Amino acid sequence: MKKIFLVIAILIAVTTLANAANRRPFVWADDEAYWPAIYRGKNGKPVGIFNDILTEVFKRLDIPLKKEVYPWARAQKMVKDGEADGMVTVYTKERQTFTVATKPLWKIVETIFFRRDNPKACKILKVNSFKDLRGFKLVDTIGSGWTKEQYKKYQIKHIVWVPSVESAFNMLAKGRVDVFIMFRFNAYNFLLRKRAFKGPLAKSYRNIVAIFPAFAELPFRLLIRKDSPFAKKVKDINRVIEEMKRDGTYKRIREKYAGVVPLY
Repeated sequence: MKKIFLVIAILIAVTTLANAANRRPFVWADDEAYWPAIYRGKNGKPVGIFNDILTEVFKRLDIPLKKEVYPWARAQKMVKDGEADGMVTVYTKERQTFTVATKPLWKIVETIFFRRDNPKACKILKVNSFKDLRGFKLVDTIGSGWTKEQYKKYQIKHIVWVPSVESAFNMLAKGRVDVFIMFRFNAYNFLLRKRAFKGPLAKSYRNIVAIFPAFAELPFRLLIRKDSPFAKKVKDINRVIEEMKRDGTYKRIREKYAGVVPLY
């Protein structure tokens, strides 16, 4: 009888430990300044479209979600080094080496920004591909994986790497670079709300214009580190993403951000 009780106790303990392991939160690290997709809110917590989507996804999966935002390069390093389980971004070749990807959560539009009084403005207006950018001086933010991959592919070497979107736009406003490729709505927020109407560079910022149509449209996915225990949950996450599209959840999120950004 004692042996039976001992076996039962062991089974209960093993089950308890397994359940506890299953309750480990998914640690999501992401960009602190990628408005309106994901950014640091006034209370210091993550907010934005990706936050709304993933909060609902993990709620439906009954998986606790721990989320924090950081400078983008640091967030990516945390995922790569095993300090976080995942991030939301473009699935580049380099990121494919250490992560698996879900279905797209959303598509973002990349646009070319430049100064209207740039002597090369007419040539910039004719840019249709990365190959056309070889004759210009570009600025980009550290951690921008998709553009970095394209620069290497098309042998674009005149690039100034800066730590933030603010630094990049300041370089562009001062005429120190020709082109900045940036998420359209993040850029408009920065230009229109923060710099174009106030500050020492306001007049220079009002000289910055964008090329239409968009330069590129990119699917953003949840990328999960391959050695994370949650890598095996990709199919479940994909299922919930599709459920949310069918039951109107995506529509409600789209309506919440209506007039700001198209959501797919």
